[in-house]
Amino acid sequence: MAPTTGTLLADRYRIGRRIAIGGMGEVWEAQDSRLDRTVAVKILKAELSGDPEFLHRFRTEARTAASLNNPGITAVHDYGETTTDWTTANGTIQVPVAYLVMELVRGEPLAQLLSVHGRLGVDFTLDILEQSGYALEAAHERGLVHRDVKPGNILVTPTNQVKITDFGIAKAVDAAPVTRSGMVMGTAHYIAPEQAGGGDAGPASDVYSLGVVGYECLAGRRPYLSENAVTVAMMHIRDPLPPLPPDVPPVVRQLIELTLTKDPRGRYATGGEFARAVSAVRRGEPVPRPGAVTAATEAVNPATRVAPANAYDAGPPSPPPRRPDRWDGADREPERRRGPWGAIAAVFAVLVVLGIIAWVLISNTSTSAPPPPAASTTTTTTTTAAPTTTRTSRTTTATSSASGNTVSVSNIDYVGRPASVAAAALREDGLDADVRTVLGSKPSDPSACRVLYVSPTGDVRRGDTVTVTCQEFG
Repeated sequence: MAPTTGTLLADRYRIGRRIAIGGMGEVWEAQDSRLDRTVAVKILKAELSGDPEFLHRFRTEARTAASLNNPGITAVHDYGETTTDWTTANGTIQVPVAYLVMELVRGEPLAQLLSVHGRLGVDFTLDILEQSGYALEAAHERGLVHRDVKPGNILVTPTNQVKITDFGIAKAVDAAPVTRSGMVMGTAHYIAPEQAGGGDAGPASDVYSLGVVGYECLAGRRPYLSENAVTVAMMHIRDPLPPLPPDVPPVVRQLIELTLTKDPRGRYATGGEFARAVSAVRRGEPVPRPGAVTAATEAVNPATRVAPANAYDAGPPSPPPRRPDRWDGADREPERRRGPWGAIAAVFAVLVVLGIIAWVLISNTSTSAPPPPAASTTTTTTTTAAPTTTRTSRTTTATSSASGNTVSVSNIDYVGRPASVAAAALREDGLDADVRTVLGSKPSDPSACRVLYVSPTGDVRRGDTVTVTCQEFG
């Protein structure tokens, strides 16, 4: 059910044309009859208005964005919950409505530019990254983390000014969780490793996501590709970063690689620090190391700057400067359609442990650490009954080959067990065990770190090292 053109919402906003449809609702152009201005009105779907979780997220988006006064963030003018008369095929009925009134941004999302142009120009990309970093800094300074930075949430005006939108799953660093599951995650293709591993998101998580955006702009593709969200999340945790195209300048390549470091402690700590690093690179300086960037390196206010001509003539082409269409701040990504937010949240609520356990249990016994096999989201959500977390002993004992010098190692014997127990069992079988968290660090308490997978598997020579990767809880 949706409003129709001409509907008067809350006795103030005259609904015009529909601009976009997102997972949570629809965005309409509207006329503010009191202030005589054109606005964008985001209306929560009627079937979700009675859901406390979705309503909470919608309110969160309103409060968060309204608290941020920054030219790089889409402004929120109003929020309300009311009932209104909507015309249907069966006549006029009253329905509950939750709505968010925002500035109407003239431009389009970065996702649209990518879908049309593929690779974007180097300096254009750096300009977008710098502006986005400063915009995110406005949130980070207030203790807020966006948690869903992606091209669909970065709007670009005809003058190349950036507007960050959709703070629907943003939260304070020390706030309570938004969803029933206790984990609200960003889109899989742009998710930081610590988020994918079930950890808390911090400002450095937004920086990682912005780095993925930069990678996609420069390469014309995302760094990790799979149709399965669980697989993509695991790739962010485990897989090395694929190289950027050879025509990307080395200094820019180094900047992106630093930003996409798996351990958040090795990244730029905030959007502002990242933006100042980008600014330094654009001035021809070496890439600043994380922690070495200060506000003194900032040259100009990016919110008032128009992107200059591409400084790298040999680099990939820049997109045309004009973008005549209007965009509203909707949460969809053109040409890359995704399901409703609720479905995504449900997938991510189980992917961290249950999804990981699902694919490691069916992984083959190759001697290398293979990427997780593609699996449907249905498979992911049905792993709640997996008995691995309650195993008290291994179902298969270590077996020696004919030469007596190898041990058969299988994920099924260790997944879900405390890392300390798994390590002891491996050592008992004549192997060395190196216990690591999903971020690559040593766990503070191996007994409280549950095994996600071991590597290598198959026949391993006695005395060799088996890496035990685990997720810390508590």
